[in-house]
Amino acid sequence: MPRARWWWGADPLEMLNEMRRVHEDLRQTSREFAGAGVYPAVNIYDDGESYMIRAEVPGTDKNKLEITTKGSEVTIRGERAFVPPDGAAFHRRERGMGVFHRVVSLPDDVEGNKVAASYRNGVLEVMCPRAIASMPRKVTIS
Repeated sequence: MPRARWWWGADPLEMLNEMRRVHEDLRQTSREFAGAGVYPAVNIYDDGESYMIRAEVPGTDKNKLEITTKGSEVTIRGERAFVPPDGAAFHRRERGMGVFHRVVSLPDDVEGNKVAASYRNGVLEVMCPRAIASMPRKVTIS
């Protein structure tokens, strides 16, 4: 028995299957690009006295990294370069290359002159002590 067709001639089940397929394609695309444009990936920890920012920047020369602070913002700039061997061409290129810039906003201002950074095995660690004015303090009741 043939299925009913809508007035424009499309089979409702075929239309439903097509809408599901398009929806799944859109979901797949959004999963693929969920982190696109956000580099480097960071984790931020708070120990009560300072913030620790850990940024993954594999393949970056530490001399090409620059860290600046202003108020509660920490900016990480750098350049990741890769030169393929002579005569070689890319078969697949999934890792980004070139200049990057990331601004991380912290909940409190930091002491810019006390910020320290280290770089090891492709991980940049930036220790940002909280500004004295933003530190919690206990008030004694008289």
